[in-house]
Formats: sequence, structure tokens, C-alpha cells
Amino acid sequence: MRANPLTWAIIRILTMRGRRHLKELRNNCARANDLSRELLLKIVRDNQDTEYGREHRFSEIRSIEDYKRLVPLSNFDTYAPYIERMVGGKHEKNLITAYPIVQYAETSGSVGVPKKIPVTKQSMEIYTKYTITRVTALADEWHRKKFGKPLPIGRGFNQLEIVDRTLDDGTPLGNISGSAAKSYKLLFPYYLTSPIPVLYPNGYIPMMYLKARYILADRDTSFMFSVFMTNLVDMMVYIRRNWEMLTEDIRTGGFNEDVNIDEETKAELLKVTRPDPERADELERIFKEGFDTPIIPRLWPKMSFICTIGTGGFAAYTRTMRSYSGDIPIDFSIYGASEAMMAACTEIEVPEFALLCDSCFFEFIPADAPADCTDTLNIDQLEVGKEYELILTNLSGFYRYRIKDVVKVLGYEGESPKITFSYRKSQLLDLAGDKITESMMDDAMRRAGEEMGVNIIDYCVYPNRDDSPSHYEFLIEPDKPLDPAKCGEYLQILEKHLGEVNPVYKECVDTNEIAHAVLYLQQMQTHALWREMRVMKGGSINQVKPVRVLDTPMKKKFFYGLREE
Repeated sequence: MRANPLTWAIIRILTMRGRRHLKELRNNCARANDLSRELLLKIVRDNQDTEYGREHRFSEIRSIEDYKRLVPLSNFDTYAPYIERMVGGKHEKNLITAYPIVQYAETSGSVGVPKKIPVTKQSMEIYTKYTITRVTALADEWHRKKFGKPLPIGRGFNQLEIVDRTLDDGTPLGNISGSAAKSYKLLFPYYLTSPIPVLYPNGYIPMMYLKARYILADRDTSFMFSVFMTNLVDMMVYIRRNWEMLTEDIRTGGFNEDVNIDEETKAELLKVTRPDPERADELERIFKEGFDTPIIPRLWPKMSFICTIGTGGFAAYTRTMRSYSGDIPIDFSIYGASEAMMAACTEIEVPEFALLCDSCFFEFIPADAPADCTDTLNIDQLEVGKEYELILTNLSGFYRYRIKDVVKVLGYEGESPKITFSYRKSQLLDLAGDKITESMMDDAMRRAGEEMGVNIIDYCVYPNRDDSPSHYEFLIEPDKPLDPAKCGEYLQILEKHLGEVNPVYKECVDTNEIAHAVLYLQQMQTHALWREMRVMKGGSINQVKPVRVLDTPMKKKFFYGLREE
């Protein structure tokens, strides 16, 4: 069946635009050293008359060396007083940036109180350029190499939720990933499976039910997009558990009476919803065949790519997703934060990110450097295989900013380092100099799960410093039930693999500087319930990240309350 002409035209336009952006990205990688210097000097020159620029003598800066000498390293506390004046009653301008501010990005608050991050027009353009169009071009490129023909055309599933909020002066406030998608808002009805009332909800609605219902109704869905892999897995689990209800609603064109949808939203949805008994019969047949083989290619034969962040702490969810998706290629998307989009994938199925030297000026401090080290390296001074704390100067008024991320250099694309995220400094586990990073924990959990015969899809850790000696308490959530009576056996397996990836931990346990850990099994879907709770309390699904360290009383109470007996 030929795709809707408007859908066909939109996909082709996005693909052509994406080719230009992808070519620009690769050309930028080829000349990353010059581009980095040029971007830094332009940022300094454009912002020399801001209050921050005058305080730090931007007008005297002529080189990278001048910049490092005159401008100190910073963190969010450096900018908080300025931002308070920017969002406060007077809405002062020209404090940290001369560029026009189009939004304030509100952080997830996963490691503290949510912060308001200024987003300029220049920064927003980077987000827009390297997200939707980049992946469409990459997927088309992959498809032509693999099958010798263009990307199949069909509407796509977008997990993003976009909520319009503003400050009192009308400046938008929200997560940046949703805002970047707004430039395509007029195309959404022809481009995405979800109707406008689901993409732009007016208050709380049963989002999982509605998104699952409409993607199932569209047999020709050709791609899936989400910020995090967790969201896509949560949706597939929901479909697996509720396929009979969803199929019946598609058959009748209505909505299950047990699903709470307000009457205004329901009336809007009924305008674009029709009974489809033929699709319902097809779905029923597919679901009754079971989930033992990948079901996504059977539900949606045109499905051609999945785009989402699925590396690092999301890797276990990627393994789970592949049990549903099979060989459908995955674009691991971008590496970014509210402060900036910092890197992007340049190949489908390759979980490596090329630094975007048109987005930020990057500096690096070796991860093993002393805590008081302030000497930084440039992109041409890095060693492949080493980890570095990332320092960035962005397009929104943050200068030599310690974002607290540690990345690993995997290689180079041209002159641009290709990286992967290792861990956040604030999430480092360290009871006795053992320094367990998130990447170490992810690796140990993966190995332990393989030996146990399960996929440990999520876990969290409580560093117990109240006992002497101190110890870690691990709470793991496997993808299928384990015997709680065998927790001691499972703990031995986990500690063995943790000692292999971090010999210092093993040494600390052997010398009794750290006591042996404790292990608990989580009830199934514990972490999914946490994400749902965060969304119901006003959080954005685009920002709810896995919980790794139980560093607040609320997190500890929640996760300990859902342990298996």
C-alpha cells in the first residue's frame, strides 16, 4: 500500500534536509580543531559586553590560552544569581549572554532540585538540526546500503510529550527535547501516529494507553522515536499485558470505560478515531502467536528504525527491546543535557557519539586527576581509551562549565573525539576509595545476569555508611522471576563480577575495609512504577532517568518498599 502522499512528501523532505545536516556534521568533524577555536572566539566576542563578559575581561581574549587564563571553571551555582535576575520580576537581560533567550529548560532534578537553564535561539537550532532530520537521513543511508532501496515510508511513533508552560513574561519553560520538536508541530498529524490531543495533552491523560492504542491501529508505522529506551520498553510491556483491551477498542473505535479520559479530550479523539475490525482481527492473530519471537516486525511490517538513547545505564533496556524488535536497526541518537546538545551518532547501530564542535567549546580533565586539578586539555590532546571529566562553554551563557559528566574517548571521527558516557561524578559510589562508576556497575550487572540466566533490566544501590564496616545494598530487578531464597548465591555471583570489573572493590572486601554487600530482589516493574509516579507528580517522561543511587529518603523508602519478601 502506498503511503499517504503528505506523509510521503514529509519523510522525503526531512530526509533531504537531514542529508545536509549529516554532511555538515561530518564536515565539522573533519575540521573540529579550527571550528572549536572559531566558535570559542565568536562566543567571547559576541558576549564581551554582557555583565559576565565584562567581569572576566572577554574583550582581552584572543586565544584559547587567554580564555583559560582569564575565565575560571564554573558550575551551576556560578550562574544561579544571574538566572534569578533573568527570570525574576525585572527579567534582566545581557547578564550572561547577549543571544536571545527563547526558553528556559527545566532539568529533571534527578540529582537535586530542578534548575532553570537558559536556552538561546542558537542553542535550540543545534537541537533541532541534529535530532529528527539527522536520524531520518541516517536510516535512509543504512537502508540503501543494506537493501539497495530507500527508507520505507510510513508514519512514526513519537514518545515525546510536549507541555506548554511559560514564565510570567511569556518565555516558554519546559524540557528542551519536547520544545525542539515544536518546529515540526504542523506536520505531526501527517507524520506521527498519535493525534494532537495526545502529543499536546491538556493536563494529565492516560498517556501509555493512548499512545499504545494509536500505534497499534496503524499497521504502516515505520519508525519509533523516544528520548530514552526505558520509555519504549515500558510501552511494549504495557502492550503485552493489555493487548486484549487495546485490540477490542481498535475494533469498536471507542475507549475502554476503565481508562480515565476527560470528556473534552475524548470528544476531540473521537473526531479522528474510526472502528477498524480488520486491523483488530490481524492484531488478535499476531498476539495469539505469542512473544517468543520478535513481535514488532509482525505488528508493523514497515518498521525500519528505532531512535532513542539506549547506551550506558539504558543498555539493559536495549537488550530487552531487541527481544521485541529483532533486527530492526537502532540509532542511539544523541548525548546531551539541558545545558547543551554535546554529541550525536553518525552511524546507525554504532553506539558512539561524535562531539559537536559547532555546539560547544569543549575542555577535558582526566578522570584520575587530583580533585583540585584545574588544568584542562583540548580535543586534540586526548588519549583513546581514557576517561575525562567534560567541561563545556555553550551557546547559552555558561563558560567553562563543569557539567559533572565523565566520558570515555573511543576514537576519532576526523578531528572530533568519539565518546560514550561513563558516569556522573555525583553518582560515583565510593565507600573506601573503591570508586565504583555507573559503567562498572552496568558491566557487572550484565555479567551477573548472564550467569543467573536473566537480564537485570534495572538496579539501584544504597551505600550503607551507618554500619561498621560500611557496605553496599544492591536492589536488582530481573526480567523474569528469581528465587528470593537464593539471594546469597546471587550475591556471590554479583560480587565476583564486580570484583572483576573493579579489583579495588574486591581488595576492600578482602581486607574488611568494606563488608560484603547485601542483595535484594525487586518486584517486577518497580522501576516502571517509579517513572509513572514521577510523571503523575508533574515530571516529564522525556526526562525521567533510571535511579541508580538511593541518595534521598524518598527514593530509599520507595525502592525498599517494593522488595520481594
